[in-house]
Amino acid sequence: MLAYLEFVLLYISLIYRSSVASECRVSFSDTDHVLTGHVIRTLNHKSFESCTFSCELEPQCFSVNYISLHKTCQLNDATKEYFPGDLVTQKGAFYMGMVIRSYNPCVSMRCKNGGTCVSNPSLKCNCPQGFNGPRCESYDSCLSMPCENGGTCVSSPTLKCKCPKEFSGPRCQGKRVFI
Repeated sequence: MLAYLEFVLLYISLIYRSSVASECRVSFSDTDHVLTGHVIRTLNHKSFESCTFSCELEPQCFSVNYISLHKTCQLNDATKEYFPGDLVTQKGAFYMGMVIRSYNPCVSMRCKNGGTCVSNPSLKCNCPQGFNGPRCESYDSCLSMPCENGGTCVSSPTLKCKCPKEFSGPRCQGKRVFI
């Protein structure tokens, strides 16, 4: 009966109205789903209402996962709108985005090595020279030594450019003269 009551209360609390930036916002839950990879805090023995209230009090919280069987509340620093691939099926769980604050997707992007998050037109990290990967997590020494004229960077045992036969120089920048 308690699980049913929480389920009913979940649907009653689905539509919130907020006057943030003079816009009306609506949130719906996803039954039997959770957002993975973005949990910033787990709270045990919570009702659904106290779970959503805990998210409202946490500035970095933008959505919740609620597992009704265990009364477990997971506060997330992201939403399914920006990370749809992270929304997975979990029986007896509810996912719900918060409506009290606007989500900035860069909050959860976590760019590494001095990378800068940009969210327009898509969410990505702009990486400093020498770094690459979705979150600038990989160092590629060849990025700091671009080869010219079709040359290929080789980083082992030392950093150098392998030049086509008609070019030479540290970056294959010079035309080879054949006599």
